Amino acid sequence: MTIFNPEQYLNATMETPLEKRDPLLASGATPDGCYYATIKEVKARQWEGKTEKTAGKSGIAWDVQLEVDVPEAQRSTQGTDKRIVFDSIMLDLTEQGMIDAGKGKNGRLMMYREALDMNKPGDSFSALKMVGRPVKIKIDHRPYNNTVQEDVKSVLRAS
Repeated sequence: MTIFNPEQYLNATMETPLEKRDPLLASGATPDGCYYATIKEVKARQWEGKTEKTAGKSGIAWDVQLEVDVPEAQRSTQGTDKRIVFDSIMLDLTEQGMIDAGKGKNGRLMMYREALDMNKPGDSFSALKMVGRPVKIKIDHRPYNNTVQEDVKSVLRAS
C-alpha cells in the first residue's frame, strides 16, 4: 500500500503553461439551450458574508458538482466529452437551524428537487440522494476576471 503525501506537490515543477478552457456555448446545446448533466457530488460548507450587502450574515450552502455531457458539435473545441461545472444552493434555515420548508423559501433547492422528481408530499429527500442522478441545466455566461465563466441558471428534468 502506498502512502499518499499531499506535501509532495509543493515541490512539483511544471514547464507547461496553464490555459483557460473555452466556455460551453448555447449553439451546441439541446434545442432548448440546455445541457444534460449528472450530479457527481454535493458538499456542504459554511459561508460568511464578505461584501457590504452581506456583512454580518452567514449560513450553509450546498456546492453541487455537475458533470456535463459536451455535445458532439463542441467536443473539438472542448477537447473532451465531459465537463465539470459547479452550482451552489444557499439554504434558507429556520431559527432552529433546520432547512426552512416555508412557502417561498429555498427556491434553488426546490428547483433541484423538482428537476429530480423528489419534491412531492411524502418524498424522503436528502442532498446525498441527488448524487448520480441526471438533470438538464441551462448555462449562462458571466464575466469573471477578464474571462467568461459558465453560470448554471436553471435546473430541469432530464427527460
